[in-house]
Amino acid sequence: MTSFYQFLIWFFTIVSLIALMYGVMSADITFIGLFICTLIISVIFYRLNETSPTDVAQEPQVKDFAQDAIDNDNIEISEAIETLKQEQTKILSIFKKDIYSKQDLSSMLDIKKNIVSDFVSSLSLNFEMVSKQELKDIILKLMNDLIEKNSNHLFEPSFFPQEESRYASWVKRSLILLGWKIRAREDRAKRLFDIFEKIGMIAGVLVFSHTKKANIDMKQYEQYIQNGEIDFLVLITQDFKDSNKAQLSNRIVIINHHDLPKLHSTLKNLSTIK
Repeated sequence: MTSFYQFLIWFFTIVSLIALMYGVMSADITFIGLFICTLIISVIFYRLNETSPTDVAQEPQVKDFAQDAIDNDNIEISEAIETLKQEQTKILSIFKKDIYSKQDLSSMLDIKKNIVSDFVSSLSLNFEMVSKQELKDIILKLMNDLIEKNSNHLFEPSFFPQEESRYASWVKRSLILLGWKIRAREDRAKRLFDIFEKIGMIAGVLVFSHTKKANIDMKQYEQYIQNGEIDFLVLITQDFKDSNKAQLSNRIVIINHHDLPKLHSTLKNLSTIK
């Protein structure tokens, strides 16, 4: 739509300039009137262009998976990898859908293996130069690299459930898509928060539908930080806006779920502050 507005702006601007030129040369009030009308129309389309949304939101570029140590001389493997590259956006979408829809996320490996199995089954290969299991192992490795490199591509902050009861589950699943791994603990039932880990950073996570509900006793949680069980306690809500108050204490922060993609870098920067 924006490019269409730009065309109309240029068109009516040119028409208005031509009308002005003829109006001045011929002293004809008709051309002067045409100049004023087309100029007004041009200004109107200019304002519409400013307030209109962009044509299509630029989708984040999908980063290709690495193919190091892959036998590219094997025709069947090469054909499978080429198909995977063509369908990598689709694969990421399937993985995202499964993460948000599956009830049980205890085994991420099973979710990935099912996707790989469906993908390999869709290939028209004879499996003469590679076994089906060997190919599945190769595709799984490539898919893991694809997911790791495109974690931000998987996250859609504007798409979350309106139901308050499902918000916490959506946030935790979003963290998984962003490369955080949930840590299972035997005494999890006794804890008041979930524990996530990413690249050596361990965070206790509490999710609230609204900031006003995040009224916690920080001393109750600081003991987990002091004894080294977690590096940070993170409170996540959908309506938090005051970034100046994001740090509630040295190791307790509150963020909006829109900031989930930069959570790891934020905590990493805070960990360097004495």
